[in-house]
Amino acid sequence: MESSESLADESPQIAQPSQLPAGQPLSATQASEVLREIHAPIVMLAGAAKAGKTTLIASIHDAFQRGPFAGYLASGSHTLMGFEERCFDSRYRSGAKEPATIRTRALEGSLYYHLKVREKDLQSPARQILFLDMSGEHYERMTDSESEARRLAPLVHRADHFVYLVNGARLASLKFRSHTVSNASMLMRRLFESGLLDSSARVDVLLTKWDLVQLAGPEIVREALSVADSLFPEKERARVARFRITPVAARPHFLSSLTPGYGLQELLRSWVEDLPKKLLIHSRTHSDERSGRLFDRFALLV
Repeated sequence: MESSESLADESPQIAQPSQLPAGQPLSATQASEVLREIHAPIVMLAGAAKAGKTTLIASIHDAFQRGPFAGYLASGSHTLMGFEERCFDSRYRSGAKEPATIRTRALEGSLYYHLKVREKDLQSPARQILFLDMSGEHYERMTDSESEARRLAPLVHRADHFVYLVNGARLASLKFRSHTVSNASMLMRRLFESGLLDSSARVDVLLTKWDLVQLAGPEIVREALSVADSLFPEKERARVARFRITPVAARPHFLSSLTPGYGLQELLRSWVEDLPKKLLIHSRTHSDERSGRLFDRFALLV
């Protein structure tokens, strides 16, 4: 008779379940693990509280629920539950009187949302992207605190796209315009003076809630565009690799003729398709190529 030990050895092995992503937004550590496996661009969303940073992320997720968006199909996400939580209050089944988005709180720190997309003709490999969302309080403190700017410096330098959201509705309002302009100017000045935005930076300024600006009439639209253009002098724009100002409406008012995700399709394509900064070849110059020191001559070869 066989021993119990030998019978146990012949028993079928039960496969261990695969470790699936929890679906929540990624921490900085978790995002680093993803980046070690893939070369995904990071889109850093900056702006004051209620500028529309989280709404932008939620609206891109919602757009893919309706079908192709920006020529892409959604192909997966490590943060699906995080996307859904941000979208819930904007949907009918939430029971809310008006669509809304849960704000990112300062205590949550930096949250990364992961998205994988593929061309809708399925003729090319899937591409991946990470969105970095932080509470607007961090950026508001940055305007008054050099230490806060230094703390956020690694995130800004690592981002492949720095996306600054300005509340377009407040920019078009005589009541809130001066405060909005002042905050935007101070933050951008802090970013340039602290060296956070250098010659490799790609900067997008998004004028959010553009549906409300359009509903106010063509004169208000022209005025808001003029104010936004004057916010960023040409000398500052020339200091970065790319600078764009784009009106957007992530979730337009029902009276507006704008479609959901207005202005975001071209932006999303460039955020996905542009090579991450770490994959770009940077030319280096040396101050004294005729130096006789062996160490300096070695530097010319690397």
